[in-house]
Amino acid sequence: MPSESFEDFKKNNPHLDDVWPFLELLRQESDRGCVLISTGFLEQQLRDILSAFMVEEKEASSLLYGANAPLGTFSARITTCYTLALITENEHHDLNQLRRMRNTFAHDIHTTFDTPSVKDRCATLRMKAHDYDSEELGPVRMTPQGQFQTAAVALIMNLVNRPHYVEKQRRTPQDWPY
Repeated sequence: MPSESFEDFKKNNPHLDDVWPFLELLRQESDRGCVLISTGFLEQQLRDILSAFMVEEKEASSLLYGANAPLGTFSARITTCYTLALITENEHHDLNQLRRMRNTFAHDIHTTFDTPSVKDRCATLRMKAHDYDSEELGPVRMTPQGQFQTAAVALIMNLVNRPHYVEKQRRTPQDWPY
């Protein structure tokens, strides 16, 4: 049976429509751009997950949107999603590593994937692609950039449908016993 073409795959998976432009953009980016764009995309995904879980009230939106929103930062969103069991422990770990790398890239213009602190963080990512041996290619070794990109894409793919599933457990106002 012939394998599905990429265009057929895209047509059969419309829930990934927001991911394709991101992946295309990511391919063309500098180290800094790769990190900032990836983490920005992940930060939006976490916002969408939280929004899908919270009661549908304006007070919930005020926690996520606006200049002083308590859940407006990447760090707050990661922690909140984890403590509400909306992301796994491995996702929590890797999101925090990516967040720390983003901060390094954002605050030091000389940062690259060869910067020791970035290289060390990439090595600790749990959702990254690992080195392997190929009969055709021989040894394939993942660079820090490859480790970052594969972990970031794995996270994005894990989280792309999460709001849909989380929404099934959306919180609703209720009365509590005295």
